[in-house]
Amino acid sequence: MAAVNFTKKPMPQKEGLGDKLTKKRITLGYSIKDVEKAIHIRSKCIEAIENGRYDKLPPDVYVKGFIRSYAQYLNLDPVKVLKLYQKEKGLAESIKKASTKKSAMKSIDAPKILITPKTITITVISFLALIIVGYIGWQVNILASPPKLSLMSPSGDMKIYQSTLSVEGTTDPGTILYINDIEVGVGQNGEFNENVNLQEGVNVLTVKAQNKMGKYTEAKRTIVANIENSTTISEDKSIELKLTIGPKSALVQIEIDGKKITEKSIVMLAGVTQIYKANEKILVTTNNGGSVNASLNGKDLGPIGNDGEQINQKEFTKDI
Repeated sequence: MAAVNFTKKPMPQKEGLGDKLTKKRITLGYSIKDVEKAIHIRSKCIEAIENGRYDKLPPDVYVKGFIRSYAQYLNLDPVKVLKLYQKEKGLAESIKKASTKKSAMKSIDAPKILITPKTITITVISFLALIIVGYIGWQVNILASPPKLSLMSPSGDMKIYQSTLSVEGTTDPGTILYINDIEVGVGQNGEFNENVNLQEGVNVLTVKAQNKMGKYTEAKRTIVANIENSTTISEDKSIELKLTIGPKSALVQIEIDGKKITEKSIVMLAGVTQIYKANEKILVTTNNGGSVNASLNGKDLGPIGNDGEQINQKEFTKDI
């Protein structure tokens, strides 16, 4: 009977997330330092992502922001890249659980420890003491260190053709967040998403996350806005209100004939000019009346309040 010869063929290796990102980065001619400078993510985090060392990275909510920004910088589809990350991370966690389970099964034959009420009491007290000490240490470490800040949008300096920009990212829960020195809200998990009105030309955005000890982390973006027209609600209205922001940026909310233009106040940068029109009245709410200058139907009214003054629904009608 003739002998049967078997030929060994290597199994094709599927390209992983780290390989994909590294290959694309090298193809574009970027070094890790180039990436760090462009998207403001530390080089050690970039290296950990490329090497698949997810255990060396911060919590998942930050890692997703890192990977999204990195993918956008490399002109890759962020959604597909994030799906590949979730798949690889899930596989790594499954392997880790299986290894832990195997180690636990091996320890079954270990000598048994005699459990007594005294042993239980000492163990519980020691465990609670460790939790308390660990919690205090964790809180002290958080307050002594600058808060984390991941700015996902805008991911870098850019040019846009609209007057409004969404500023989106994550920071540590409980952190105070400022956009150009204006305090804005942060969600329970540290997420934030604010709309910012830009002026024509160059806009410098400064996003600062600050903790209770005054430690802060900043991210800056330069946005060049090419705006064709000012915001105009309608052409056939009897009231025309022109608002000019300055010398400081301000939070502003507009209500026209009983309808709010936005659900919440938006950040309007210093230098921004907007025109609104109405049939009956326009209401303006702002956190800084001294930086919101009004002109009604061509007549200059000056600031609608004092510097730092909270103004609630300042009314403008054709009779003013």
